[in-house]
Amino acid sequence: MMNLPLDSRVSEFDYKGAARAILPRLAGASANSERLRRLDDDAAAALRESGLSRLITPKKFGGFELSPSAHIWACAELGQVCSSASWVLMVCVAHDYIIGRFPEECQREVYEGDADNLLAGSLQPQGMIERVPGGWRLNGRWQFGSGCDHSPWFIFGAKVIDPKADDYLVYHVMIRRADVIFDDTWHTLGMRGTGSKDLVVRDALIPEHRAMPTFPTFMGLSPHAKAPTYRLPVYAGLASMLSGSVLGMAERGFKAFVEKTSERKSAYGVVKAESASMQRRIAESGAEIAQARRLLDDICQRFDVAMAADQPPMSDRDRIQFRWDAAYIAELSRRAMERVYASAGAHGLYEGHPVLQAYRDVVTACHHAVVDFDTVSEMQGRVTLLGSLNENPRAAPFA
Repeated sequence: MMNLPLDSRVSEFDYKGAARAILPRLAGASANSERLRRLDDDAAAALRESGLSRLITPKKFGGFELSPSAHIWACAELGQVCSSASWVLMVCVAHDYIIGRFPEECQREVYEGDADNLLAGSLQPQGMIERVPGGWRLNGRWQFGSGCDHSPWFIFGAKVIDPKADDYLVYHVMIRRADVIFDDTWHTLGMRGTGSKDLVVRDALIPEHRAMPTFPTFMGLSPHAKAPTYRLPVYAGLASMLSGSVLGMAERGFKAFVEKTSERKSAYGVVKAESASMQRRIAESGAEIAQARRLLDDICQRFDVAMAADQPPMSDRDRIQFRWDAAYIAELSRRAMERVYASAGAHGLYEGHPVLQAYRDVVTACHHAVVDFDTVSEMQGRVTLLGSLNENPRAAPFA
């Protein structure tokens, strides 16, 4: 940790250098994360010690409070060597992006004494909450708790049991690790090292300051959002962060395919690099990945512009454009990896093959709802044709 005054530490933080510095460490831990089916302890420590876990944490509590663009870039960079580390960082810092919209009392509980925390949870409203004296009672089971093994706090989405008794249908709440039960369901095609277990909560009491109505919070309208970062729309940011991670994985897989193909020969001595069909696969997949990178760069620039303008709420058209671009990045990455893996040869069937690893991870990551291609293409088409999504203002803005 740098021994500088807080303001200096924030302004001088070199997140690109920090990410590049831990790449060898993450690469070395990647296989163990796969074996453990959770993020390796040293990889988690590297994310914290590098400062990357504080990219979007509020300055007041030792964070850097940067634009989502910094986090998007970092996720793509880490994806070049370790899908699981990239994904866990993506998810946990995305939660900081939300916690900065909670009351200061909640932020102090979460961050004071350890701003380097990795904060897990699940944003989908798979639980139920009901009002009780002094706050809420929470129950539920949530899937996909990436990074949960390393998290002291959790964020969960939950539906209100009696919708007539409240102005909103969905809330997001913060809860301590002691109130969360882990159910190890994470046996999957890819992304095995993320440890994305099911999380169970039974009759946990949540004080009022640790619960926020989802609609204003996710739209950037929370009265507790003290910086422009926290006045940006949540799901536009989350989708973009995820697309950075997926693209990094695909770039790694494509590079490995090119390297392997350059030296491959068939059993009969045919040089694979001289095959016209192989050359076409390389050309087309390379173009898709290059286009995805250009889209990602454009997303980052637009987030910086939106943050500087600081005029929430973002319009449906602008918000869904972020979602669409992120989903298209994920789709281009998936298409590229599908194409090259189909020509990886029999050796590509074996565990540990770098192209297989990247292929499994990209395909798995693209199943995340926030970049579901069919759903987001409908959103983009509707906004393009009709100008808005016609959302229920009492419902969660998961768009």
